[in-house]
Amino acid sequence: MTSPMPFDSGFTATNFAGFSLSVDLVGGDKNLGANWHSLQMGDTTLTARDASAGGYQLSRFQLIGQLEYGNVTLSRPWTPNQSGWIPEWFALAQQYGGTTVGISVNYLDPTGILQQATYNFRNAYPVTWTQPEFRTVTGTEAPPLIRESITFSHSGYFDTDGLAAGIDTAEAVQPCKLVILPGGSGASTGIASALAALTSWTLPTTASTGISLNSVTAQAVGMLGPFPSITFWVPPKSLTVRKSANWTVDPSPTASGSGPASWNGTDPTQLNFPFILDGANSDLNFAESSSTAGQTLSSGPAGQSVLPTAEQLLSLCEVEVMSELLGYGSSPLVVFVWGDFISPVSYVTDISLVFTRFNSDGQPIRAEGTIQLQQYPVYDALQNPTSGGEMPRKSALVHEADSLAHIAYRSYRTPNRWRDVAAANDIDDPLRVKPGRKLLIPAPDELPARTETGLVKYSTRPAPKSRMRNPLTSKKQPGQDQ
Repeated sequence: MTSPMPFDSGFTATNFAGFSLSVDLVGGDKNLGANWHSLQMGDTTLTARDASAGGYQLSRFQLIGQLEYGNVTLSRPWTPNQSGWIPEWFALAQQYGGTTVGISVNYLDPTGILQQATYNFRNAYPVTWTQPEFRTVTGTEAPPLIRESITFSHSGYFDTDGLAAGIDTAEAVQPCKLVILPGGSGASTGIASALAALTSWTLPTTASTGISLNSVTAQAVGMLGPFPSITFWVPPKSLTVRKSANWTVDPSPTASGSGPASWNGTDPTQLNFPFILDGANSDLNFAESSSTAGQTLSSGPAGQSVLPTAEQLLSLCEVEVMSELLGYGSSPLVVFVWGDFISPVSYVTDISLVFTRFNSDGQPIRAEGTIQLQQYPVYDALQNPTSGGEMPRKSALVHEADSLAHIAYRSYRTPNRWRDVAAANDIDDPLRVKPGRKLLIPAPDELPARTETGLVKYSTRPAPKSRMRNPLTSKKQPGQDQ
């Protein structure tokens, strides 16, 4: 960046000597005609909004947003046969997308020598062409000045004189995609179990275990690499994450604040985000090559239908073919990935989309919508890691301030099974279980079916009571042999 020369008050020659225009997408006349006289560069704005903070009178807190570039406007007196290339730029932009626009400003320095400053605009789109307005005049009226102008948007600068690196550098954004895991959720698959451990949002910290979060993320991304995925056109503007825990408070007239609270477990994590599917050829990310003169677009395919991708998204709520062949019908499991942001292993609960643009053949080439994911629970403790079969009976130790509901939740991921734990261990009063006692935990396939109220559902094949009792603590009935 060169230092400006001091202003010379005695220098009377005009500083501005005109400029030239170059639109790379237009092949016939990249200047869009001649006689451009004025240029409005537009404003560059760093968006921010105030964060209201109580108690501060003299301070202002800003939440920084995106960097926005204002539109550029060129104008000139109307000249016959000079406007023909402007509508061609509109037509080519609709077909092929953004292009490079270079504007060279010619000026005279204080010594009278012609100089040039170049501005190169990246990803420029024509926005508005203000066409000339004609009207007749009488012989006594002065002829009006007929002008026309064109306005274009852009995504910033590159290789521009006098601008710092960073404001004229293109961005590189990681792709945003929804990875589809093999197998269904009818049973906890090995890949789901492994990824659930890696993509959990409650990973151990580096200080306590010495494990780097970046290494865990890289390992998870490496495992997700071979699987099919749906890549979205742009990353979502926002991600809504919802997590809740269930507590039950029993009213108590003797409690000074509130009644006793019972922990009933954790609800699965929910993730909701908007998405855009776009197959319009003007919106595809073409490969671009940089040069001194600017960037040139490579040839791209015609507009592509987004219907196959939309059908693939909707199929995430339908039965997967492989799981159906294996005997259990379920929809696929998915993982949302954007850079270091990796969701837990989830399943799709809701998808809504709207087709917003079609081509001349009636094919939808753009769709917008929202998708909601819900965390899929993986219970490694309940399954054999080698065969996937049910584990045999196990035991649980009663800790201080433990309840049967706590033990049932740790064992079956639901506190409602506390009655089965009590029945298996001959516990008459579930509120009086001494710490240190070792309880028998029945296998899941031994548990009876229960209603939402906890009552055992009627069954023609009741489970044998002998299997639901702890042989170590069961009392002998009177009259039995010693």
